Amino acid sequence: MIVALVLLLAAIIAAVALPRPLTSLTRTVSPTLALTAWIGSIAGVLFLVGSAVTVLLWPGHAPAEGMVELAVRCLGSLQHAAQPWIGEAVAGASVVLAASASARVLRSTRRQLRARSKVRDYHRDVIAVVARTDPGPEPIMWLDHPLPLAYSIDGRPGYVVATEGLLAHLDPDQQRAVIAHERAHLRGRHHRIVNICEILAAAFPRVPLFAAAPAAVRVLVEVAADRSAAAVTSADTVRSALSTVSQAHSARPLWALGLIGESTTERLRHLDTSAQMPTRTVPGAYAAAAVLPLVVPAAMAILTLSAISAAACAAVLT
Repeated sequence: MIVALVLLLAAIIAAVALPRPLTSLTRTVSPTLALTAWIGSIAGVLFLVGSAVTVLLWPGHAPAEGMVELAVRCLGSLQHAAQPWIGEAVAGASVVLAASASARVLRSTRRQLRARSKVRDYHRDVIAVVARTDPGPEPIMWLDHPLPLAYSIDGRPGYVVATEGLLAHLDPDQQRAVIAHERAHLRGRHHRIVNICEILAAAFPRVPLFAAAPAAVRVLVEVAADRSAAAVTSADTVRSALSTVSQAHSARPLWALGLIGESTTERLRHLDTSAQMPTRTVPGAYAAAAVLPLVVPAAMAILTLSAISAAACAAVLT
């Protein structure tokens, strides 16, 4: 049960303590690296909780239990002295909690998928009829509307919806920047990433990491798409296109991934600082961003349990 306790405590530490440093990281590193850190943290919490439940249900001694018990030896002796029914009760309670959590995730997933399905059906049945289409890997569907706007719809295949207003308000380079931005959303699977974050936030709104993730990730995918567009054109071109579209049309469709007005300031700030950021990130940095959300909370959990067990043993001996 010690391994399960370490894993569960590590998950709690990560879920509560990580949102603030992740938010600070977002302002200092590239958006793809920050996005990797957020995804790694979310996946890490889910992995730790799932591993804790698995260990509790594992017949006999779970893998790596001896190594963890060595780190918290005194707590291990206290556990083995406890009545056997305690472990069985904890295992049964963990099954109930895991089943309840799974049911919440399934309900939230069903609601999200139903809403997204309505959007895709709307575009397939309505916009596809009235729009003119430019074919390609990510087709562009042009709508006859005077206001400049573009957004992307994921699926198989995904495609970009753009208005003729883009052609009237933007020069050719700015138009390429806007289209490149939306195609970056499709190629980076940004819609799915945001959707997963929204599902977890809806299922577990009181978990700080899950609650903070949707807003942070929405901005990060926008900034990441901006940088992709800047690589095709330039940061100045993306900045001017964003400013022009924002001024001409601040409202947006509910299904659009773009956040005109909501994150414009943050996106412009990242475009202003993109020249100072390295164009390439060391691959090890991405590995660290994905792994550290698992390793650091686990180490903190072991140290915390060691301190608690040492204090408990001292109290028993005295």
